[in-house]
Amino acid sequence: MKKIYPILLLLAFSLILTKTAWAEQVVVAEIDPFTGYSTALSPEPNIRVGLFKSALPVQFVSDYTHQIYLGEVLVGVLMPGATTTLSYKKGAYFIKTAEIDLDTTDPIRLVPLDPAGYFTILEYKRTLAYKGKTNFNAYRGTLEYIYSPKSKMPWVVNELPLEQYVAGIGETGNNDPIEYIKALLVAARSYGFINIDRSVPVSKSFFDVYATTVDQLYLGYNSEMSMPKVAQAATDTYGQMVTYNGRTVTAPYFANSNGITKTSKQVWGGIDKPWLQPVVAIYDKGKKKYGHGVGMSCYDARARAKRDGWDYLQILQYYYTGVAVEKVY
Repeated sequence: MKKIYPILLLLAFSLILTKTAWAEQVVVAEIDPFTGYSTALSPEPNIRVGLFKSALPVQFVSDYTHQIYLGEVLVGVLMPGATTTLSYKKGAYFIKTAEIDLDTTDPIRLVPLDPAGYFTILEYKRTLAYKGKTNFNAYRGTLEYIYSPKSKMPWVVNELPLEQYVAGIGETGNNDPIEYIKALLVAARSYGFINIDRSVPVSKSFFDVYATTVDQLYLGYNSEMSMPKVAQAATDTYGQMVTYNGRTVTAPYFANSNGITKTSKQVWGGIDKPWLQPVVAIYDKGKKKYGHGVGMSCYDARARAKRDGWDYLQILQYYYTGVAVEKVY
């Protein structure tokens, strides 16, 4: 190891979570019979998002102070505005600024002191034609730089509270009806919650979801700024998820059907999911199916909110049979 800049603060990661099946997780809480909400809530979890992999060095900058961890050991601080270069070569990680020059065999974690802080990845271009010229290269939470033997190159992983992740979901738009946005974010939150790997300590987890439509389209801080209505909908539905018989369940959604949705068994096989049954999507009639066809048709749900005045609870309880919407944390 080269230069080390120790500080007095020490921080240990002690959160160990429990592995769950893809489709559901028990909500350990009593339900208020009047509101339908849990009276004993679990803590909000963190989610680990795989942003991208690259053999090239990664440049990080933030207006917020970040702690530097090599593995689980706190070794120093990055001051606001310091451009930091992360790189990897032959089993060694390197972190370099104008004042810091470190190497290690452990993954590098840059953890914000301010929970609301965000960072920018310089020279990383992530634009989407249908969302204008915004570059979605800024994210809240922690950046982890970790080598993947499977990919044979390092990954940039963003670890952050689940609510900050939901606020950065880019699968809806600022001009969509607010009740539809809420419905989509509750479904998205449920998916993220289900996919958090609770089988290992956070320090040994790789990541839970991809930042792309392999899982869900997560665009981070710049998405919050360009779509404030979406970020507000995340706040308005804080901690709410789709549940079936007291368990949080996966609530898939897709672009549009041909007039009727499909069961999960029809599309993916396996055991039938009672909350994923066919329903009529009246505004999809005459269209060619686009997407897997299971759960909520986004086109139909958007029209239900805009034309029929449905609220987000009506939308969710229509497309997902026999479910409730519960506040889990």
